[in-house]
Amino acid sequence: MKVYIGRYPNDPDKERKVRVRIDPWDTWSMDATLAPIILPMLKQLRNSKHGSPISMPAFAYDSNKSQSSFSFYAEGDSAVWDTGHAEWEATMDKMIWSFEQIDTDWEQQFHSGVTDIFWEQLPGTDFTEMKRGPNDTSKFDADGYAAHLERIRAGLRLFGEHYMDLWD
Repeated sequence: MKVYIGRYPNDPDKERKVRVRIDPWDTWSMDATLAPIILPMLKQLRNSKHGSPISMPAFAYDSNKSQSSFSFYAEGDSAVWDTGHAEWEATMDKMIWSFEQIDTDWEQQFHSGVTDIFWEQLPGTDFTEMKRGPNDTSKFDADGYAAHLERIRAGLRLFGEHYMDLWD
């Protein structure tokens, strides 16, 4: 993959220069190809953002809604806005965490012990069966793996849900 994305031009009649070349191996494991690009962008946005998307649930309760004609409705707006911004930061943290996991070998933490396996020919067939050797102590924490994977997927769902909110 080779990507060049130029600056936004000062002249509104000119288009931004964008060149993208995708190689066949880039789509073999596209999640692993995109994570190292998305992760630093999310981190930079988290650190440099100047606001939060109005789609955050807390913002539904401020005086910018239908009751703004009464001044007493605006009294709690500061707390509401603080809550909305905190929700956005927590949402971004969940997205960042998910992409950090994808960019690592996170599955290994659920494997322990020594693996000692061998393949034994099944009588009268062309098939083999995997057998554990005498020194095999390997274990796999399937419940921990499933919980961790669901947390990753939750962050990725948030990324998709808030894709149009990723602006500064």
